[in-house]
Amino acid sequence: MKYILHSYRRCPFCIRVRIMMHLKGVPYEVVEEPLRAWTKWLQEWAEKNGERPRVPLLRIVAEDGSETVIPESDDINIFLDTHHGSREYIPDEGTGEYQEMQTWLAWCADELKPMIDLYKYGEQLQFDPEKHIAHTAALRQRVEKLELQLTGHSFLVDERLTLADIAVIPFIRQIMRTREGEFDFTDFPKVEAWTRALIETEWFKEEVMKKYPLAPEGE
Repeated sequence: MKYILHSYRRCPFCIRVRIMMHLKGVPYEVVEEPLRAWTKWLQEWAEKNGERPRVPLLRIVAEDGSETVIPESDDINIFLDTHHGSREYIPDEGTGEYQEMQTWLAWCADELKPMIDLYKYGEQLQFDPEKHIAHTAALRQRVEKLELQLTGHSFLVDERLTLADIAVIPFIRQIMRTREGEFDFTDFPKVEAWTRALIETEWFKEEVMKKYPLAPEGE
């Protein structure tokens, strides 16, 4: 069986998956997609399945050449953790910790990610310095929620690294790197330390963020 990951280096959703690939020790090939131009394979897959082209997307190629495709980062990570060795990053289903993890995943998708987009790009991709003040204040409220959760705790759920941390940390990294780090983390030392504890490891810098040449557009 072979894994092919269609990815884009800076995309937080793709970073989630590459973190899990490393943690689980899963070998894989990378297709570095030319963002919004896309490879021919991805365009054809999207058209065939009535989907929009997007990354990350994991292709699981069996020995007989048949393929299974998983197109969402959370689904990919759940698959990796449940199919490679013992389940290490997902609490037992039916427990409070499992529900808490699911709540953080939903919060990241519904609350954090949209606010980061407004903070970074502005409404309808039109950056407005006046509105940016309100967008920054709203984003600080989201980061404060994380700070409160991490006060007295090392991780978001169950005092261990779970899919919740793996999902959220790439987005905090994105905030840190927006406009040369203009976001002030002084009031959020727990969030900053929690994020840096992962993104400043050698394996993150050298493996997860490894640069690959862009795949040819339309090929």
